Amino acid sequence: MGAASDLVFGLTAALGYGTGDFLARQASHRIGHVRVLFWMELGSLVLLAPIAFAFERGGWSLGSSILAVAGLGVVSVVASLFLYKAFEYGVLSVVSPLASSYPAVTAALAVLFLGDRPGAFASVGILAVLAGIVLLSRSEAHPDNPPPKDARVGVMSAFLAFAGYGVFYFALDYVVTDVGPASTAALVRVVAVAVLLAAAAARAFRLDPPPRAVARLVIPISALDTLAFVAYNVGIVDGSVAIVGTLSGLFSAVTVGIAAVVLRERLTRFQYAAVVAIFLGVVLMAVQ
Repeated sequence: MGAASDLVFGLTAALGYGTGDFLARQASHRIGHVRVLFWMELGSLVLLAPIAFAFERGGWSLGSSILAVAGLGVVSVVASLFLYKAFEYGVLSVVSPLASSYPAVTAALAVLFLGDRPGAFASVGILAVLAGIVLLSRSEAHPDNPPPKDARVGVMSAFLAFAGYGVFYFALDYVVTDVGPASTAALVRVVAVAVLLAAAAARAFRLDPPPRAVARLVIPISALDTLAFVAYNVGIVDGSVAIVGTLSGLFSAVTVGIAAVVLRERLTRFQYAAVVAIFLGVVLMAVQ
């Protein structure tokens, strides 16, 4: 695949994740982030299972890659729990850019473990993302915004999601070719559903079906997240992990744009500077 297909898959992932995350924020404020995540993961699995069976079952085997994907499923669900918690407790236009800066972690891991040496643009991009993270973590929400449940919890949760997704999207490159793009996504969902069911059995949260108004949000959230996940996986099979991965990190541009229009969330000057630094950093990291 060439640069054009990398661009298409990366931006498709960004659009799917960004739109789905905005809807997830709306649902999380109504029924809590854990319940929203469970029903999203389950809905995504229902969509992915027949796709994986129809197109990739011939390549299924109980090898080490399957076990690795299962481990990544745990990383993914933990990161997603923190992301959805950030949506519930924080200001969307702050926590989304922070979480979406995970390409900085992915790039650092590539340098350490793959011998990757980022060019001048990518190096500047990583520094810009880190500067944005520092600004966001030290900034207060705009006084005109509706007060969040707990801004500090939101920022800390977004930071943990950022770290978890950085590891997750880096490690996917090791398994997606052997297991298959749709099968990898489906197995990650199986693990996530199992982990959340275990948490429910331990009475960590209740698995009540969402009310009809929230169910109407969960269905498109599941579809958008599935589209984004599969697009990312297909993109990195033969494409550039650096380009597809960093472009997928632009999902917060979609989320913040929708929040500005629909929720009329406003940013302080420091937050504007932080968001610009993160967006600029992600774009620079995608330049080869």
